[in-house]
Amino acid sequence: MKSFNWLFISSLFFSMHIANAQVESEPEYHFLGTHLPAPPVEGTDAYRADFTKLHEYQDHRTPEQCATAEAESSFSVENGFGPATGVLTEAEVKVAKIYTLPILMRVGVAVYYFKHKFKRQRPYHEDTTLQPCIRKPNDLSYPSGHATTGYALALVLSKRFPEKKELIMKQGLQIGENRLIGGVHHPSDVEAGRELARQLVKFF
Repeated sequence: MKSFNWLFISSLFFSMHIANAQVESEPEYHFLGTHLPAPPVEGTDAYRADFTKLHEYQDHRTPEQCATAEAESSFSVENGFGPATGVLTEAEVKVAKIYTLPILMRVGVAVYYFKHKFKRQRPYHEDTTLQPCIRKPNDLSYPSGHATTGYALALVLSKRFPEKKELIMKQGLQIGENRLIGGVHHPSDVEAGRELARQLVKFF
């Protein structure tokens, strides 16, 4: 009986330790039927991988790529998917602006919520050797609003214009990629944005 009690007490303390470890770990937040895990913690392999990738982008980007990324800094349906991108025509953009308004509103609210919950700083604030080639945003970093918006729009627009699905989806991914080329987001910000987009689009 004493052996059983000792085993029970040991198990109880172990369970309490695990529970405390979970409480002390980075949180996961839920909002509007969506959820995101916390971004990589400083000192982890995932954290280091973000900066390694950003330095690769910085070392290999071209002026043309930076110019494209800069053109999307103030994002809209038109500069993200319009005639200049070779995806939608002017007439299709007009339809898209109306068709995508509900998802744009939902994305905006969700991105704002998660950014202010996680409060992750932009990568160039953490590593001063990173020099963005586009204008520096004034807000927080995780998740990427551009990646969320671009991918959510791509998922919605590919249903509205199925004959252009391949082009639309490629551009939706490129919008997030351009934020990495520009040096203003961590790769994990972009990945989180795309995941959030997938969750948000389920409601439409």
